Amino acid sequence: MLCLSTAMSFGQKKDAGVTITIQQSTVKADSMWVLDPAKKDTYFAKPNAKGQFVLRFNGKFPADLRMGIDNPKKWQISFYAEPGDGVKIETDFGKTAKFSGKGAGKAEVMYQEAKANEIAFEKLDWKNVTANELLQMFTKLGQQAITNLKSSKAKVSPTFYKEQSMALIYKKLGAELTVPLFCKGYLGRKLSASIPDDYWGLDKDIPMDDQLLDNKAYLQFMAYSYPVFLRYKELFNKGTIDTPISREEGAKLDYRLVEKAYKGRVRSEALAAILKAGFNTAKDVEVFKPLMEEYLAKYATPKNAKEVETAYSNLGKTSVGKTPPYFILKDQQGKDVTLKDFAGKVIYMDFWASWCSPCRYEMKNGSPKLHAKFKENTDVVFLYVSIDDRADLWKKAIAEDHVEGVHVLSAGGFKSPVGRAFNIDGVPQYIIIGKDGKIFDNNAPRPSQDITQSKINEALSAK
Repeated sequence: MLCLSTAMSFGQKKDAGVTITIQQSTVKADSMWVLDPAKKDTYFAKPNAKGQFVLRFNGKFPADLRMGIDNPKKWQISFYAEPGDGVKIETDFGKTAKFSGKGAGKAEVMYQEAKANEIAFEKLDWKNVTANELLQMFTKLGQQAITNLKSSKAKVSPTFYKEQSMALIYKKLGAELTVPLFCKGYLGRKLSASIPDDYWGLDKDIPMDDQLLDNKAYLQFMAYSYPVFLRYKELFNKGTIDTPISREEGAKLDYRLVEKAYKGRVRSEALAAILKAGFNTAKDVEVFKPLMEEYLAKYATPKNAKEVETAYSNLGKTSVGKTPPYFILKDQQGKDVTLKDFAGKVIYMDFWASWCSPCRYEMKNGSPKLHAKFKENTDVVFLYVSIDDRADLWKKAIAEDHVEGVHVLSAGGFKSPVGRAFNIDGVPQYIIIGKDGKIFDNNAPRPSQDITQSKINEALSAK
Protein backbone atom coordinates (compact mmCIF):
# COMPACT_ATOMS: atom_id res chain seq x y z
CA MET A 1 0.00 0.00 0.00
CA LEU A 2 1.25 3.44 -0.90
CA CYS A 3 0.49 6.32 1.41
CA LEU A 4 0.72 9.65 -0.40
CA SER A 5 0.09 11.74 2.70
CA THR A 6 3.76 12.61 3.21
CA ALA A 7 4.43 13.40 -0.46
CA MET A 8 1.38 15.62 -0.82
CA SER A 9 0.94 17.02 2.65
CA PHE A 10 0.55 20.72 3.23
CA GLY A 11 -0.08 20.50 6.93
CA GLN A 12 -3.85 20.11 6.86
CA LYS A 13 -5.70 18.14 9.48
CA LYS A 14 -5.77 14.41 8.96
CA ASP A 15 -9.55 14.25 8.63
CA ALA A 16 -9.42 16.83 5.79
CA GLY A 17 -7.66 14.38 3.48
CA VAL A 18 -9.02 12.11 0.77
CA THR A 19 -9.05 8.31 0.69
CA ILE A 20 -9.70 6.31 -2.46
CA THR A 21 -10.03 2.54 -2.10
CA ILE A 22 -10.06 0.39 -5.23
CA GLN A 23 -11.22 -3.18 -4.68
CA GLN A 24 -10.22 -5.56 -7.45
CA SER A 25 -12.77 -8.15 -8.50
CA THR A 26 -12.15 -10.64 -11.31
CA VAL A 27 -9.08 -8.96 -12.79
CA LYS A 28 -6.01 -8.58 -10.58
CA ALA A 29 -3.25 -5.99 -10.97
CA ASP A 30 0.04 -6.01 -9.06
CA SER A 31 0.58 -2.24 -9.20
CA MET A 32 -1.27 0.99 -9.90
CA TRP A 33 0.04 4.34 -11.12
CA VAL A 34 -1.29 7.52 -9.55
CA LEU A 35 -0.98 10.86 -11.32
CA ASP A 36 -1.42 14.24 -9.71
CA PRO A 37 -1.79 16.52 -12.79
CA ALA A 38 -1.25 19.69 -10.75
CA LYS A 39 2.16 18.47 -9.62
CA LYS A 40 2.94 16.34 -12.70
CA ASP A 41 4.04 13.60 -10.33
CA THR A 42 3.42 9.89 -10.82
CA TYR A 43 3.41 7.49 -7.88
CA PHE A 44 3.00 3.74 -7.76
CA ALA A 45 0.94 1.68 -5.33
CA LYS A 46 0.80 -1.99 -4.40
CA PRO A 47 -2.39 -3.79 -3.30
CA ASN A 48 -2.79 -4.76 0.35
CA ALA A 49 -3.51 -8.26 1.68
CA LYS A 50 -7.20 -7.86 0.73
CA GLY A 51 -6.35 -7.03 -2.85
CA GLN A 52 -7.24 -3.36 -2.35
CA PHE A 53 -5.36 -0.30 -3.51
CA VAL A 54 -5.77 2.21 -0.69
CA LEU A 55 -4.64 5.70 -1.65
CA ARG A 56 -4.57 8.53 0.90
CA PHE A 57 -4.04 12.17 -0.04
CA ASN A 58 -3.53 15.30 2.02
CA GLY A 59 -3.02 18.62 0.33
CA LYS A 60 -4.75 21.44 -1.46
CA PHE A 61 -8.30 20.64 -2.54
CA PRO A 62 -10.27 20.51 -4.79
CA ALA A 63 -7.75 18.51 -6.81
CA ASP A 64 -7.92 16.56 -10.06
CA LEU A 65 -6.48 13.08 -9.60
CA ARG A 66 -6.01 10.25 -12.08
CA MET A 67 -4.93 6.66 -11.58
CA GLY A 68 -4.89 3.40 -13.46
CA ILE A 69 -3.17 0.14 -14.35
CA ASP A 70 -1.19 -1.03 -17.38
CA ASN A 71 -1.21 -4.76 -16.69
CA PRO A 72 -2.89 -7.16 -17.22
CA LYS A 73 -4.96 -4.59 -19.16
CA LYS A 74 -5.14 -0.82 -19.69
CA TRP A 75 -7.55 1.03 -17.38
CA GLN A 76 -7.73 4.46 -15.78
CA ILE A 77 -10.12 6.64 -13.84
CA SER A 78 -10.28 10.33 -12.87
CA PHE A 79 -11.42 11.98 -9.63
CA TYR A 80 -12.42 15.43 -8.51
CA ALA A 81 -11.24 15.23 -4.91
CA GLU A 82 -12.53 17.41 -2.07
CA PRO A 83 -11.61 17.40 1.64
CA GLY A 84 -13.08 14.45 3.51
CA ASP A 85 -13.88 12.34 0.45
CA GLY A 86 -13.74 8.61 1.04
CA VAL A 87 -14.62 6.76 -2.15
CA LYS A 88 -14.63 2.99 -2.59
CA ILE A 89 -14.67 1.45 -6.05
CA GLU A 90 -15.16 -2.22 -6.84
CA THR A 91 -14.12 -2.93 -10.41
CA ASP A 92 -12.95 -5.52 -12.91
CA PHE A 93 -10.98 -2.76 -14.66
CA GLY A 94 -13.29 -3.00 -17.61
CA LYS A 95 -17.06 -3.29 -17.93
CA THR A 96 -18.12 -2.79 -14.32
CA ALA A 97 -17.42 -0.31 -11.56
CA LYS A 98 -19.47 0.17 -8.37
CA PHE A 99 -19.04 3.34 -6.30
CA SER A 100 -19.79 3.96 -2.63
CA GLY A 101 -18.80 6.32 0.17
CA LYS A 102 -18.50 10.09 0.39
CA GLY A 103 -17.76 11.56 -3.02
CA ALA A 104 -18.99 8.48 -4.88
CA GLY A 105 -21.52 10.53 -6.86
CA LYS A 106 -18.80 12.72 -8.36
CA ALA A 107 -16.65 9.72 -9.20
CA GLU A 108 -19.55 7.96 -10.89
CA VAL A 109 -20.47 11.02 -12.99
CA MET A 110 -16.89 11.32 -14.26
CA TYR A 111 -16.64 7.57 -14.85
CA GLN A 112 -19.85 7.53 -16.90
CA GLU A 113 -18.57 10.40 -19.04
CA ALA A 114 -15.26 8.62 -19.70
CA LYS A 115 -17.01 5.32 -20.39
CA ALA A 116 -19.39 6.90 -22.90
CA ASN A 117 -16.42 8.39 -24.76
CA GLU A 118 -14.57 5.07 -24.73
CA ILE A 119 -17.56 3.18 -26.15
CA ALA A 120 -18.16 5.82 -28.83
CA PHE A 121 -14.55 5.65 -30.03
CA GLU A 122 -14.59 1.84 -30.04
CA LYS A 123 -17.61 1.90 -32.36
CA LEU A 124 -16.10 4.51 -34.66
CA ASP A 125 -15.51 3.46 -38.26
CA TRP A 126 -12.07 4.99 -38.47
CA LYS A 127 -11.64 4.46 -42.20
CA ASN A 128 -14.93 5.90 -43.34
CA VAL A 129 -16.07 8.35 -40.66
CA THR A 130 -16.81 11.83 -42.02
CA ALA A 131 -16.13 15.20 -40.45
CA ASN A 132 -19.87 15.72 -40.04
CA GLU A 133 -20.22 12.38 -38.24
CA LEU A 134 -17.34 13.24 -35.91
CA LEU A 135 -18.89 16.60 -35.10
CA GLN A 136 -22.24 14.92 -34.38
CA MET A 137 -20.52 12.38 -32.14
CA PHE A 138 -18.64 15.03 -30.14
CA THR A 139 -21.81 17.12 -29.82
CA LYS A 140 -23.83 14.13 -28.65
CA LEU A 141 -21.19 13.03 -26.13
CA GLY A 142 -20.83 16.57 -24.77
CA GLN A 143 -24.56 17.08 -24.40
CA GLN A 144 -24.95 13.64 -22.83
CA ALA A 145 -22.35 14.55 -20.18
CA ILE A 146 -24.13 17.85 -19.45
CA THR A 147 -27.50 16.11 -19.14
CA ASN A 148 -26.06 13.41 -16.88
CA LEU A 149 -24.54 16.02 -14.58
CA LYS A 150 -27.86 17.84 -14.27
CA SER A 151 -29.70 14.63 -13.41
CA SER A 152 -27.04 13.83 -10.79
CA LYS A 153 -27.08 17.23 -9.09
CA ALA A 154 -28.40 15.83 -5.81
CA LYS A 155 -25.59 13.23 -5.70
CA VAL A 156 -22.65 15.60 -6.09
CA SER A 157 -21.23 18.51 -4.12
CA PRO A 158 -22.20 22.12 -4.98
CA THR A 159 -18.55 22.92 -5.72
CA PHE A 160 -18.25 20.05 -8.16
CA TYR A 161 -21.56 20.86 -9.83
CA LYS A 162 -20.63 24.49 -10.34
CA GLU A 163 -17.19 23.64 -11.68
CA GLN A 164 -18.39 20.89 -14.01
CA SER A 165 -21.41 22.80 -15.29
CA MET A 166 -19.05 25.32 -16.82
CA ALA A 167 -16.29 22.85 -17.68
CA LEU A 168 -18.52 20.54 -19.71
CA ILE A 169 -19.72 23.41 -21.90
CA TYR A 170 -16.16 24.23 -22.95
CA LYS A 171 -15.01 20.61 -23.17
CA LYS A 172 -17.89 20.01 -25.60
CA LEU A 173 -17.14 23.13 -27.63
CA GLY A 174 -13.41 22.41 -27.60
CA ALA A 175 -14.00 18.91 -29.02
CA GLU A 176 -16.28 20.34 -31.71
CA LEU A 177 -13.81 23.01 -32.78
CA THR A 178 -10.94 20.55 -33.10
CA VAL A 179 -12.69 18.15 -35.51
CA PRO A 180 -10.45 19.26 -38.45
CA LEU A 181 -7.34 18.80 -36.30
CA PHE A 182 -8.59 15.34 -35.30
CA CYS A 183 -9.17 14.39 -38.95
CA LYS A 184 -5.71 15.59 -39.97
CA GLY A 185 -3.77 14.20 -37.02
CA TYR A 186 -5.50 10.84 -36.57
CA LEU A 187 -6.96 10.13 -40.00
CA GLY A 188 -4.33 11.76 -42.20
CA ARG A 189 -6.80 13.85 -44.18
CA LYS A 190 -6.43 17.30 -45.69
CA LEU A 191 -7.83 20.11 -43.56
CA SER A 192 -9.93 21.36 -46.47
CA ALA A 193 -11.69 17.97 -46.54
CA SER A 194 -12.19 17.96 -42.76
CA ILE A 195 -14.48 20.96 -42.24
CA PRO A 196 -17.98 19.95 -41.03
CA ASP A 197 -21.10 21.75 -42.23
CA ASP A 198 -21.77 25.01 -40.35
CA TYR A 199 -18.33 24.69 -38.71
CA TRP A 200 -17.45 28.36 -39.00
CA GLY A 201 -20.48 29.34 -36.94
CA LEU A 202 -19.54 27.26 -33.90
CA ASP A 203 -17.73 30.12 -32.18
CA LYS A 204 -20.68 32.47 -31.82
CA ASP A 205 -21.40 33.86 -28.36
CA ILE A 206 -18.10 32.82 -26.76
CA PRO A 207 -17.66 35.05 -23.70
CA MET A 208 -14.41 36.95 -23.17
CA ASP A 209 -14.70 36.94 -19.39
CA ASP A 210 -11.77 37.22 -16.97
CA GLN A 211 -14.00 35.89 -14.20
CA LEU A 212 -14.22 32.52 -15.94
CA LEU A 213 -10.46 31.94 -15.96
CA ASP A 214 -10.67 30.12 -12.64
CA ASN A 215 -12.39 27.31 -14.54
CA LYS A 216 -9.65 25.13 -16.02
CA ALA A 217 -11.74 23.99 -18.96
CA TYR A 218 -12.53 27.58 -19.98
CA LEU A 219 -8.87 28.57 -19.66
CA GLN A 220 -7.70 25.60 -21.74
CA PHE A 221 -10.38 26.28 -24.36
CA MET A 222 -9.41 29.94 -24.73
CA ALA A 223 -5.67 29.18 -24.67
CA TYR A 224 -5.56 26.16 -26.98
CA SER A 225 -8.76 25.10 -28.77
CA TYR A 226 -10.12 28.47 -29.86
CA PRO A 227 -6.80 29.80 -31.26
CA VAL A 228 -6.59 26.71 -33.50
CA PHE A 229 -10.10 27.46 -34.79
CA LEU A 230 -9.16 31.10 -35.46
CA ARG A 231 -6.08 29.98 -37.40
CA TYR A 232 -8.06 27.54 -39.56
CA LYS A 233 -10.68 30.21 -40.27
CA GLU A 234 -8.03 32.71 -41.33
CA LEU A 235 -6.27 30.23 -43.61
CA PHE A 236 -9.57 28.98 -45.04
CA ASN A 237 -10.63 32.51 -45.93
CA LYS A 238 -7.29 33.06 -47.66
CA GLY A 239 -7.57 29.75 -49.54
CA THR A 240 -4.35 28.43 -47.96
CA ILE A 241 -5.68 26.00 -45.36
CA ASP A 242 -3.81 23.06 -46.95
CA THR A 243 -0.58 25.00 -47.49
CA PRO A 244 2.15 23.72 -45.13
CA ILE A 245 3.04 26.14 -42.37
CA SER A 246 5.95 25.82 -39.96
CA ARG A 247 5.38 25.62 -36.24
CA GLU A 248 7.01 28.99 -35.78
CA GLU A 249 4.78 30.57 -38.44
CA GLY A 250 1.72 28.91 -36.95
CA ALA A 251 2.53 30.21 -33.47
CA LYS A 252 3.08 33.74 -34.75
CA LEU A 253 -0.20 33.65 -36.69
CA ASP A 254 -2.05 32.38 -33.61
CA TYR A 255 -0.51 35.21 -31.60
CA ARG A 256 -1.73 37.89 -33.99
CA LEU A 257 -5.23 36.44 -34.28
CA VAL A 258 -5.64 36.13 -30.50
CA GLU A 259 -4.18 39.60 -30.00
CA LYS A 260 -6.93 40.98 -32.24
CA ALA A 261 -9.85 38.83 -31.01
CA TYR A 262 -9.20 38.73 -27.25
CA LYS A 263 -9.05 41.29 -24.48
CA GLY A 264 -8.14 41.64 -20.80
CA ARG A 265 -6.56 38.89 -18.73
CA VAL A 266 -7.97 36.26 -21.09
CA ARG A 267 -5.73 37.71 -23.80
CA SER A 268 -2.71 37.71 -21.49
CA GLU A 269 -3.25 34.06 -20.55
CA ALA A 270 -3.83 32.91 -24.13
CA LEU A 271 -0.85 34.79 -25.57
CA ALA A 272 1.36 33.39 -22.81
CA ALA A 273 0.24 29.86 -23.69
CA ILE A 274 0.93 30.46 -27.40
CA LEU A 275 4.42 31.80 -26.70
CA LYS A 276 5.33 28.96 -24.33
CA ALA A 277 4.09 26.39 -26.84
CA GLY A 278 6.13 28.16 -29.51
CA PHE A 279 9.26 28.10 -27.35
CA ASN A 280 8.70 24.41 -26.69
CA THR A 281 8.68 23.41 -30.37
CA ALA A 282 11.11 25.97 -31.79
CA LYS A 283 14.54 24.87 -32.91
CA ASP A 284 15.81 28.20 -31.57
CA VAL A 285 13.68 30.15 -29.10
CA GLU A 286 15.36 33.42 -30.13
CA VAL A 287 13.04 33.58 -33.17
CA PHE A 288 10.31 34.44 -30.65
CA LYS A 289 12.30 37.07 -28.76
CA PRO A 290 10.80 40.13 -30.54
CA LEU A 291 7.27 38.81 -30.06
CA MET A 292 7.96 38.00 -26.42
CA GLU A 293 9.30 41.48 -25.75
CA GLU A 294 6.24 43.00 -27.39
CA TYR A 295 3.99 40.79 -25.24
CA LEU A 296 5.80 41.71 -22.02
CA ALA A 297 5.49 45.41 -22.82
CA LYS A 298 1.84 45.44 -23.92
CA TYR A 299 -0.22 42.58 -22.49
CA ALA A 300 1.45 40.45 -19.82
CA THR A 301 0.21 40.32 -16.25
CA PRO A 302 3.03 39.99 -13.68
CA LYS A 303 2.22 36.29 -13.28
CA ASN A 304 2.22 35.60 -17.02
CA ALA A 305 5.37 37.68 -17.54
CA LYS A 306 7.28 35.57 -15.04
CA GLU A 307 6.03 32.31 -16.60
CA VAL A 308 6.99 33.38 -20.12
CA GLU A 309 10.42 34.72 -19.18
CA THR A 310 11.21 31.54 -17.21
CA ALA A 311 10.11 29.32 -20.09
CA TYR A 312 12.20 31.34 -22.55
CA SER A 313 15.26 31.10 -20.34
CA ASN A 314 14.91 27.36 -19.69
CA LEU A 315 14.11 26.35 -23.25
CA GLY A 316 16.88 28.54 -24.60
CA LYS A 317 19.35 26.17 -22.95
CA THR A 318 18.23 23.29 -25.19
CA SER A 319 17.92 25.16 -28.48
CA VAL A 320 19.51 23.75 -31.62
CA GLY A 321 23.27 24.33 -31.57
CA LYS A 322 23.54 24.48 -27.77
CA THR A 323 25.62 22.05 -25.72
CA PRO A 324 23.17 19.68 -24.01
CA PRO A 325 22.95 19.59 -20.20
CA TYR A 326 25.56 17.40 -18.53
CA PHE A 327 24.43 14.33 -16.62
CA ILE A 328 25.61 11.01 -15.21
CA LEU A 329 23.03 8.21 -15.06
CA LYS A 330 23.17 4.50 -14.28
CA ASP A 331 22.41 1.87 -16.90
CA GLN A 332 20.76 -1.49 -16.18
CA GLN A 333 24.03 -2.94 -14.94
CA GLY A 334 24.73 0.02 -12.64
CA LYS A 335 27.41 1.49 -14.89
CA ASP A 336 27.76 5.28 -15.20
CA VAL A 337 26.67 6.72 -18.55
CA THR A 338 27.26 10.26 -19.85
CA LEU A 339 26.87 11.86 -23.28
CA LYS A 340 30.67 12.13 -23.45
CA ASP A 341 30.80 8.33 -23.71
CA PHE A 342 29.45 8.73 -27.25
CA ALA A 343 31.68 11.58 -28.43
CA GLY A 344 31.82 11.83 -32.22
CA LYS A 345 28.60 9.87 -32.66
CA VAL A 346 25.01 10.85 -33.43
CA ILE A 347 22.76 10.18 -30.41
CA TYR A 348 19.02 9.64 -30.76
CA MET A 349 17.65 10.28 -27.26
CA ASP A 350 14.28 8.77 -26.37
CA PHE A 351 12.62 10.10 -23.17
CA TRP A 352 9.95 7.63 -22.05
CA ALA A 353 8.23 5.87 -19.11
CA SER A 354 6.84 2.37 -18.59
CA TRP A 355 3.37 3.80 -17.88
CA CYS A 356 3.29 5.81 -21.14
CA SER A 357 1.30 3.91 -23.79
CA PRO A 358 2.52 5.99 -26.79
CA CYS A 359 6.11 5.49 -25.57
CA ARG A 360 5.68 1.73 -25.39
CA TYR A 361 3.98 1.64 -28.79
CA GLU A 362 6.94 3.40 -30.39
CA MET A 363 9.43 1.17 -28.62
CA LYS A 364 7.69 -2.01 -29.76
CA ASN A 365 6.77 -0.92 -33.28
CA GLY A 366 8.91 2.03 -34.36
CA SER A 367 12.25 1.44 -32.65
CA PRO A 368 13.07 -2.02 -34.10
CA LYS A 369 12.54 -0.77 -37.66
CA LEU A 370 14.61 2.36 -37.05
CA HIS A 371 17.39 0.38 -35.40
CA ALA A 372 17.50 -2.01 -38.36
CA LYS A 373 18.21 0.89 -40.73
CA PHE A 374 21.37 1.77 -38.79
CA LYS A 375 22.37 -1.73 -37.72
CA GLU A 376 25.76 -1.55 -39.43
CA ASN A 377 26.44 2.06 -38.51
CA THR A 378 28.48 2.32 -35.33
CA ASP A 379 28.25 6.11 -35.42
CA VAL A 380 24.59 6.04 -34.31
CA VAL A 381 23.61 5.49 -30.67
CA PHE A 382 20.07 4.95 -29.42
CA LEU A 383 19.91 6.25 -25.85
CA TYR A 384 16.73 5.61 -23.86
CA VAL A 385 16.16 7.82 -20.80
CA SER A 386 13.36 6.58 -18.58
CA ILE A 387 11.66 8.90 -16.08
CA ASP A 388 10.11 5.99 -14.16
CA ASP A 389 10.01 6.18 -10.39
CA ARG A 390 10.76 2.48 -9.97
CA ALA A 391 13.71 0.60 -11.42
CA ASP A 392 11.83 -2.72 -11.45
CA LEU A 393 9.07 -1.33 -13.70
CA TRP A 394 11.69 0.30 -15.92
CA LYS A 395 13.60 -2.98 -16.39
CA LYS A 396 10.40 -4.99 -16.81
CA ALA A 397 9.20 -2.75 -19.66
CA ILE A 398 12.55 -3.04 -21.45
CA ALA A 399 12.42 -6.84 -21.18
CA GLU A 400 8.79 -7.02 -22.30
CA ASP A 401 9.34 -4.81 -25.35
CA HIS A 402 12.75 -6.27 -26.24
CA VAL A 403 14.23 -2.82 -26.79
CA GLU A 404 17.86 -2.71 -27.86
CA GLY A 405 20.06 0.28 -27.16
CA VAL A 406 21.55 2.05 -24.15
CA HIS A 407 19.09 2.32 -21.27
CA VAL A 408 19.44 4.71 -18.32
CA LEU A 409 17.09 5.80 -15.55
CA SER A 410 16.43 9.33 -14.29
CA ALA A 411 13.72 8.69 -11.70
CA GLY A 412 11.14 11.24 -10.69
CA GLY A 413 8.45 11.34 -13.36
CA PHE A 414 8.09 14.85 -14.75
CA LYS A 415 10.37 16.02 -11.94
CA SER A 416 13.14 13.77 -13.21
CA PRO A 417 16.41 15.79 -12.89
CA VAL A 418 17.57 14.98 -16.43
CA GLY A 419 14.06 15.34 -17.82
CA ARG A 420 13.80 18.83 -16.32
CA ALA A 421 17.27 19.74 -17.57
CA PHE A 422 16.14 18.89 -21.10
CA ASN A 423 12.74 20.61 -20.60
CA ILE A 424 10.79 17.39 -20.99
CA ASP A 425 7.17 18.16 -20.08
CA GLY A 426 5.59 15.17 -21.81
CA VAL A 427 6.62 11.74 -23.04
CA PRO A 428 7.54 10.37 -25.46
CA GLN A 429 9.94 13.07 -26.57
CA TYR A 430 12.97 12.74 -28.80
CA ILE A 431 16.20 14.72 -29.20
CA ILE A 432 19.08 14.25 -31.64
CA ILE A 433 22.62 15.13 -30.55
CA GLY A 434 25.07 15.72 -33.41
CA LYS A 435 28.59 14.39 -33.84
CA ASP A 436 29.91 17.71 -32.57
CA GLY A 437 28.20 17.13 -29.22
CA LYS A 438 25.66 19.91 -29.84
CA ILE A 439 21.86 19.62 -30.02
CA PHE A 440 20.96 18.94 -33.65
CA ASP A 441 17.17 18.59 -33.24
CA ASN A 442 15.43 19.40 -29.94
CA ASN A 443 12.03 18.13 -31.08
CA ALA A 444 12.92 15.15 -33.26
CA PRO A 445 10.33 12.92 -34.97
CA ARG A 446 9.25 9.58 -33.54
CA PRO A 447 10.94 6.28 -34.47
CA SER A 448 7.89 5.20 -36.51
CA GLN A 449 7.98 8.28 -38.75
CA ASP A 450 9.69 7.92 -42.14
CA ILE A 451 11.40 11.30 -41.74
CA THR A 452 13.37 10.10 -38.70
CA GLN A 453 15.86 8.10 -40.79
CA SER A 454 16.48 11.19 -42.92
CA LYS A 455 17.00 13.34 -39.82
CA ILE A 456 19.60 10.96 -38.43
CA ASN A 457 21.37 10.75 -41.81
CA GLU A 458 21.34 14.54 -41.96
CA ALA A 459 23.03 14.65 -38.56
CA LEU A 460 25.58 12.07 -39.69
CA SER A 461 26.53 14.14 -42.74
CA ALA A 462 26.62 17.49 -40.93
CA LYS A 463 30.05 19.09 -40.68
